[in-house]
Amino acid sequence: MWCFRHKEKREQYHSCRKLPLQEIRRYFVFVILSSVIFLALSSDRLSAQENYVDLSKQRTLGDVPGGVKDVARQYGVDSQIWTTQIYQGIISGDDGGISRYGGKVDSFFKITPEKLGILPGFHLDVQYEHYFGLDVNRLDDALIPVNTAQAYLRAGGYHSALSITGTQNLSDELSVTVGKFNLMTLASRTPLIGGGGLNTFMNRAFALPSTGVSYTSDTGGPGDRVVLSSPYSLGGMAEYKKDFLSLDLFLTDPRSAQSPRVIQHPFEEGVAIGGGIGFKTSLAALNGTHMFRGAYSNATGINLSDISDFSGRLNSISGSGIKKGYWFGSYYFTQNLFQSGSDPEKGWGLFGLYTLSDGNPTPIKWSMLVGIAGDNLYEGRQDDRWGIGFYHFGVSQQLLTSLQQLDDPRKSEGGVEAFYNLALNKWSYLSADIQVINPWHPDKPIESLMSLRMQTRF
Repeated sequence: MWCFRHKEKREQYHSCRKLPLQEIRRYFVFVILSSVIFLALSSDRLSAQENYVDLSKQRTLGDVPGGVKDVARQYGVDSQIWTTQIYQGIISGDDGGISRYGGKVDSFFKITPEKLGILPGFHLDVQYEHYFGLDVNRLDDALIPVNTAQAYLRAGGYHSALSITGTQNLSDELSVTVGKFNLMTLASRTPLIGGGGLNTFMNRAFALPSTGVSYTSDTGGPGDRVVLSSPYSLGGMAEYKKDFLSLDLFLTDPRSAQSPRVIQHPFEEGVAIGGGIGFKTSLAALNGTHMFRGAYSNATGINLSDISDFSGRLNSISGSGIKKGYWFGSYYFTQNLFQSGSDPEKGWGLFGLYTLSDGNPTPIKWSMLVGIAGDNLYEGRQDDRWGIGFYHFGVSQQLLTSLQQLDDPRKSEGGVEAFYNLALNKWSYLSADIQVINPWHPDKPIESLMSLRMQTRF
């Protein structure tokens, strides 16, 4: 049985239930059937001599030479399907003994009409996600999600999301992108951190670093366990990259585009604008990056100095006072300590992210994360990834003072996370993760969590 030890947590999330073995079997069958279909469709395109396929060297399980995916690329359609299974448990702390199994299926499609001779410089990126099973988010005492990959599912345990963006390259250096962004996927382009919790860090502090696109919830509160940036964003972005320099400028709806209302009525609550300037460096022939960001929104949120009710979560904050506008700034850096001689993009080194905001209505005044992460450069293990990091979120003093007056004192939160992602081959990965968190509830002990993840790419 999957049961909660505490009655109050059972009431606010899922009821006690049996392990959904049928659901687990369904997704294992999906994985097996998908691989069989891909290989079957590809096999008739190979001669008898070519019929041997070295699966260990394929980019994905479905990338059979001359197969369906190979042919589709010639017509401008590139696709991948990732299935990530996650088993995570709280092994110590006030909620020790709770564990959950679930996961996520991600489908990626990149459509490039230019390969058919139309719309030169344009491409369309489509991502469809489906969450399945359960997770320990909201069963722990942490301020931010400990499992980012499953943090934004609906209360019923299932959630699907579709993100579509169109990009037009105006030149070799300048591009413009508009649509609904998946910021968890966008964060995976960040060196050493990011990735949305699928195969690197799991804690939201590292897996979805703050971008400055703050937003308020539908009810005007500061949002559910979201610190300074939403998982989905509707808007547009212009990027300029040349040599070592990069510039970007964005304009978005300050709310999370996970809500259908944002798609139906964009910008009705305000607008968020911001930008960043970054540059690459080389220290003793080792790559480094630096990025400065700033953002401002004219949206309104609850005045954290005037809270009338709080039930334990950020989305439960209520009050009659409102505050209009908020700002955000950040500095991010990476510096390789070792890197591959044959591929400078592969390496490992230091990273850090420091943020500062107004602290009202945004619930976090400042944050810091530092660590060391990257690729395993040992022969034969170059596709492995690993990392260890420390984070700290400085909760707004206005919020802390108000909660103290409501006899529900809180504090800032910090934690440590480490992971190792073992590449079984180029399309399947097994990773282990451990987190130790000093939660923002002063009466709760330090929590520790362990996780296993299995990812297969088709």
